[in-house]
Amino acid sequence: MKRKMVIWIAFIFYHSVFGYWVKEQIGPFGNWVSGIVIAKGRNDDTNRIYVATWSRLYELTYRNNRWDIFDMGVTNGWGVCAGDGRNDGVTRIYAAFVLVSPQRSGVWEYTWTGTGWQRDTAIRIPPLSPSSPAAHGVAIGKARNDGINRIYCDDGNNRRIYEGYWTGTQWVSSAIADSYGVDIIIASARGDGINRIYCVGQGTYIYEFTWNGTQWVRELVDSTSRFYYGIACGYGRNDSILRLYSAWGSSPYGVYEFTWNGTRWVKERVKGINALPRTVIVGDARNDGLMRVYVGCYGGKAMEYFYNGNQWDSCWVDSAGSGSYVSIFIGNGRNDGINRVYFGSSNNYLYEYSYISTDIKEKSSDFIISEKINKYYNSLGQVISCSQLKKGVYFLYKKGKLKKFVKIN
Repeated sequence: MKRKMVIWIAFIFYHSVFGYWVKEQIGPFGNWVSGIVIAKGRNDDTNRIYVATWSRLYELTYRNNRWDIFDMGVTNGWGVCAGDGRNDGVTRIYAAFVLVSPQRSGVWEYTWTGTGWQRDTAIRIPPLSPSSPAAHGVAIGKARNDGINRIYCDDGNNRRIYEGYWTGTQWVSSAIADSYGVDIIIASARGDGINRIYCVGQGTYIYEFTWNGTQWVRELVDSTSRFYYGIACGYGRNDSILRLYSAWGSSPYGVYEFTWNGTRWVKERVKGINALPRTVIVGDARNDGLMRVYVGCYGGKAMEYFYNGNQWDSCWVDSAGSGSYVSIFIGNGRNDGINRVYFGSSNNYLYEYSYISTDIKEKSSDFIISEKINKYYNSLGQVISCSQLKKGVYFLYKKGKLKKFVKIN
């Protein structure tokens, strides 16, 4: 006869403590992880992570408590994005490529056929001077505000932006503007419902491009400074105003916010950081409905910035990582409904950060504690034996079913 001893403790409480970040290393991938996107690339119900490195493109699927990594082939590029590039309702993957002998570059399109990946060329960058072509950032969006998605990339070597358009039978691409560029996004950052292209190089100006119906109009977001790295757009203050965010790559390092006031861009320093920043994003990585700004830096440092209504607060996501963080993305990579923040590193690894909140707000709760229980699961689904239990919140599973969560003081 099985002996079970279950002690039920019922009580009323209202408790709030700080959470913490849990880090997982994924890889290695053989080269710098320079681009990340999360998407249903196979057009099923499964999110996958697509990782661009300086050598190859990879697809990551989380199943059975492990990452399955599929090699999609050589790219030698920089960026990656996903979306409905042909305007036919099908999600595809778009990755920058750079090849030699002969030297050529552009953006490859990957379509899942049901049995494998079909590759086509969405953007072709012709041989140029003074430098060989090298596609860097890749973006997809309705930048001409005509309801049609197009593909965009920047040639960081020759300071040009290219646009690729699917006619229904073939891809047509052309250079549309001159600009420094490594990172590129499409957003309605002025809050007027008009999409524009924003791009920045490594320590350059931030450029804005607007399609006026006949040509692209280029403007500087900040005409006085040119040491920016990374570009992002979002509701960083959790109000109704879209803003731009970029990292300042000259000492003293920091993060800047740009707000369009109707006539010009207003610049404000968010906060400083003690490392050279490289990449920035805005998103809800804590799964609490609040937007925060995340920055990856050289030296394996990652920061989080939160606007509390009066000022910016900051905290470390990682203060002693390996390599340098050169790419970033926020999303539901594990298909469990939980957003996580992913950093790509120069040490050839992808790093996943999960925020574990120990903030418990319930008016009543029954805790189960059993002598026979020898297994707990934390919020990541990781098994922890009783002898290893540390202070925190754990989920109690009985016969494979979630029963209660247990707080260990």
